[in-house]
Amino acid sequence: MINLLKAELYKLQKSRSFWVSGALIVLFAVSIYLFYVLLRDGMINGMDAEGAVIQGELPALGILDILRQIFANRNAVIFATIFVSLFVLGDYSSGAVKNFEGKGLRREEIYLAKFLVTELGAVLLYLMAALAVFLGGIVFFGTEQINGGFFRSFLSYLSLQLLYLTGYTAVIVLICEMTRNTAGLLISVLGILMFSSVLLQGVDLILDTLGVSFRISRYWVMTAMDRCPVTDISRQFITESGLVAAGWLVVSLGAGMVYHMRKDIV
Repeated sequence: MINLLKAELYKLQKSRSFWVSGALIVLFAVSIYLFYVLLRDGMINGMDAEGAVIQGELPALGILDILRQIFANRNAVIFATIFVSLFVLGDYSSGAVKNFEGKGLRREEIYLAKFLVTELGAVLLYLMAALAVFLGGIVFFGTEQINGGFFRSFLSYLSLQLLYLTGYTAVIVLICEMTRNTAGLLISVLGILMFSSVLLQGVDLILDTLGVSFRISRYWVMTAMDRCPVTDISRQFITESGLVAAGWLVVSLGAGMVYHMRKDIV
């Protein structure tokens, strides 16, 4: 298992998808600040009503608002999804998984090593985004808002988003394992990113019409990403959303490992 982890860590270090995704997620954070700089300095002409509203709200914006925009609006998760998909599928297209099994290595250890390192890579991408937001915020907003309360909110929000990310990444790794091809993965991932929350809200509406108070959308990990407040996070929300993320993590890991052990590698 240790040798497998070392091999996967080496592949992560050399992974082009990881470094490209990292560069893109940092550039995206920088572009948000650049857009606000242009708005603040009046360098964008012909703004519509929405742009004028944003310009009026600029004095009230802070680093935490940008952090939430990066994570809650599913911007960062897109780049993490790209990395996870390419990193996992790369082993099947290159024949690395088949080579590992040909050496007599246990299937569950092969899957677990890839899973753990993939999770690590996704977490590192989120940390890159958070660092870019923090440093860009200091340049754009200054250091006036940097205090003990800021760091508590910043770290609490980031920690929860990292927790949700681990559950989400486990789902994507499971889908990669089950599809093992780019076309099937692309359809599945786009469906999750674009339609999963809408579909679940539709189910909630149907249940509400039937007089059922149960809200199935609350138990989807991406709903937790969207709903997480950036300040004043209640213990109830932390517990509930943490259990949701942990549940998806455990179920997806278990299902992926069972599937990998039973499905032939071609």
